[in-house]
Amino acid sequence: MESPRILMLTPRISGVGGIAQHVRQLAKRLRRSGYEVEILSSETMGLKLRKGVANIGYALSAALKSAGRRFDVVHGHNLPTAIPVKNSGARIKILTIHGVYWRQIRLLYGLFLGEAARLAERELLRGIDAITAVTMEAAKHYRSLGYDVRHIPNAIDLSELPKSCERVSDPQITYLGRLSREKGVDLLVKAALKGLKGLVIAGDGPLRSLVEHAARRKLLKFLGPLPRRRALEILAGSDVAVLPSREEGVSTVLLEAMALKIPVVATKVGGTIEVVKDGYDAVLIDPRVEELEKAVRVLLEDRSLAKKLIENAYRRVVSAFNWDIVQRQYLELYYRLLNRL
Repeated sequence: MESPRILMLTPRISGVGGIAQHVRQLAKRLRRSGYEVEILSSETMGLKLRKGVANIGYALSAALKSAGRRFDVVHGHNLPTAIPVKNSGARIKILTIHGVYWRQIRLLYGLFLGEAARLAERELLRGIDAITAVTMEAAKHYRSLGYDVRHIPNAIDLSELPKSCERVSDPQITYLGRLSREKGVDLLVKAALKGLKGLVIAGDGPLRSLVEHAARRKLLKFLGPLPRRRALEILAGSDVAVLPSREEGVSTVLLEAMALKIPVVATKVGGTIEVVKDGYDAVLIDPRVEELEKAVRVLLEDRSLAKKLIENAYRRVVSAFNWDIVQRQYLELYYRLLNRL
């Protein structure tokens, strides 16, 4: 069989968001292996959509753009791509889910839209040839709806990690990612208000004004959205990485912190608890300000504990979240489905 032509669909392909990084890395590695890969995202289509309607705007535009186009495989990432995936002319239609989508919508937009998203999931997933999920939690949820879901985790490429680091604070307690409620960014601001020193935040999102206000009061440092290389250098120079999410898939930043040997404080949610164990390779907490403050201070003061955690975390990420393994799993899925035709 000739190498399949692949269309990747993602609402965004730029920035430090986990889904964008996942798709960029998968596409790059497939191209390096000789596959023809095209990406359809808001950026590649030149879309500038308002927040709140960005996902539906992307879905409708991508559906029009991909209609009737002949690819062997169309591979969408997250629920907003389900419509263009099903509308494409590809022989095989695959959707990868990066967390339980309706829960993310509920946290972002409230109970009404969260319930609407939950009801819409069943319809959106019909007609998909294969569904994968980056977390076992998401795989279990969508299996409960009657779908056959394969767990293929997120991953990182160790060769892309920086050799240098950057310090902008002492201590340096770093958060990288989307500035939104589901990511728990408001908890970081509250912790800064209560006296936690050394917080460094980089990213963009709906809570940006809250973070900027705290930065103007000199409660924390806000670096805005950064190029990925500099964001990783900031992470590499940190004393502690924090992930205070209320909902989470498998965070790329978590994996990167583990690979860079930075001790992690994270919440006991979603895919995080599938990646790390409390007291073994991270400190896990409930998404509460008091627990966040205490855990950070423990790691800053007890460097022998921090050393133990980072050594265990490094071994874990290298052995279980390697892109060589994940790429092979996706290719096996592509060929298995194509061989059925």
